[in-house]
Amino acid sequence: MHEQSAPVGRLAGKAAIVTGAAGGIGRATVDAFHREGAMVVAMDLAAPLAAARFDASGVIKIACDLADRDAIRAATEEAVAKLGGLDILVAGGALKGGTGNFVDLGDADWDRYIDVNLTGTFLACRAAARAMVAGGKGGRIITIGSVNSFLSEPEAAAYVAAKGGVAMLTRAMAVDLAKYGILANMIAPGPVDVTGNNTGYSEPKLAGEVRDEVALGRPGLPDEVATAAVFLAEGGSSFITGSTITIDGGMSAMIFGGMRGS
Repeated sequence: MHEQSAPVGRLAGKAAIVTGAAGGIGRATVDAFHREGAMVVAMDLAAPLAAARFDASGVIKIACDLADRDAIRAATEEAVAKLGGLDILVAGGALKGGTGNFVDLGDADWDRYIDVNLTGTFLACRAAARAMVAGGKGGRIITIGSVNSFLSEPEAAAYVAAKGGVAMLTRAMAVDLAKYGILANMIAPGPVDVTGNNTGYSEPKLAGEVRDEVALGRPGLPDEVATAAVFLAEGGSSFITGSTITIDGGMSAMIFGGMRGS
């Protein structure tokens, strides 16, 4: 009889959910977790999730609208049932882009960015935290914020406000969930060149802005963000909670640089 080999890697046997899994950072995180031995559920809107291609064939796809409270709860319950528990959440679903000058910012745009980027993150984290508490083994919650969680940017008030909220939400979770053995941390990427997502870094103007604003002179790569997520999910980060790992090539360290987050 053929015996299936035990999973190997820093996340061997761990059960993980990644939201926003169809995006560049999400796809890279799903693939990195799977390479490290985790069982992974990928969540995103139905159309982009169906089109997403992951390196591993064993990834479970569950379509979910992150702004829909009932959908988040049902999708998390389905994921936990299929995984047999939950150890890790990477909450990465987000809308990106500007909304024009503040005086022209409409209610609908404000609501849309807050609903997806902040409320959607809250809903995913709350559902995951409840599953982790019920499981009684602790867990890791990793939010994907942005350098715009603490650096502003012209004509992006709704996005910046939502990402700032994610930073404080993560700290609040770290405090409240510590007694359950659940660690909560945020990753704050700067500009990330997401191949195939029309980021525009091939345009001379934006490419020049990145060179000027980032100390390393280039945008980051999705795999570089995923590497940090693996670290925060594995055992070596067991005394890190309520913290932020900034992955911006030195953007936020520059006095006059840095106002285009991921």
